[in-house]
Amino acid sequence: MYQKHWNLKKLPFENTPDTEFFFESEKHEEAFSRLAYVVEEKKACAVITGAYGTGKTLILKALERQFKKKGYVFSSVQNPRLDDLGLLKIILHNFTGYNVPKAKEDVLMGIERFLRDTMQDGKHVVVAIDEAQLINDEHVFEELRLLLNFQTETRFLLTLLLSGQPELKEKLDSNKQFSQRITLSYHLKPLDFEETRKYVLHRLEVAGLAENIFEERALELLFERSGGIPRWINNIANMSMLAAYSKGAKMITEELVAEGVESGK
Repeated sequence: MYQKHWNLKKLPFENTPDTEFFFESEKHEEAFSRLAYVVEEKKACAVITGAYGTGKTLILKALERQFKKKGYVFSSVQNPRLDDLGLLKIILHNFTGYNVPKAKEDVLMGIERFLRDTMQDGKHVVVAIDEAQLINDEHVFEELRLLLNFQTETRFLLTLLLSGQPELKEKLDSNKQFSQRITLSYHLKPLDFEETRKYVLHRLEVAGLAENIFEERALELLFERSGGIPRWINNIANMSMLAAYSKGAKMITEELVAEGVESGK
């Protein structure tokens, strides 16, 4: 709606995992590099946790985008609220792209065959599970752990990435057999004020805006009301720009951010 008002090539604060907008704050860069290490070195498993909206999904998408270019093969699961067989079927379907067997043993044989064929092709397989805190069935964690048994004498045939809200860590800590397979984990914290400022400017720049349109007090209120969580920064900034557009304003003031906060409730 307000795209032409600022002559933008795309909307800057959409809450979609668009990797073009990936902002490498120190925290996000650290999370990305840790996951990248686990994938590149073909380790067993990595876990990233963080509050809702901190940018975990975008990190996974950026990682997938980068490593697919290098020939890595991904199976990404966005909703793991399934039983163990259902999750295995989704993983295999993402790999093969066609109908999967009904019986569990056939699904497992299909996964193993795919892993070994992929290794023969000189490639590596990554299974990335987002919102993993939604997994409530211990059998699902057990099946994921057993997938890591697919290995040669020198390397794993599959790397598992788990992303979820902080309660995921509690679930994994209580599952000793699984937690022993985790190579590393990282907790993603919200942005601080300076990172929030850079985040806003970065997204505006990617969207095609060369100059900053948020006044200093507007940025301070944006940080205060969002808590430095990217999803909430996006929500408030988007509504603030909409409020500015409706008034014909080019600069985002503290008052417009306050209006954006109220509109977003």
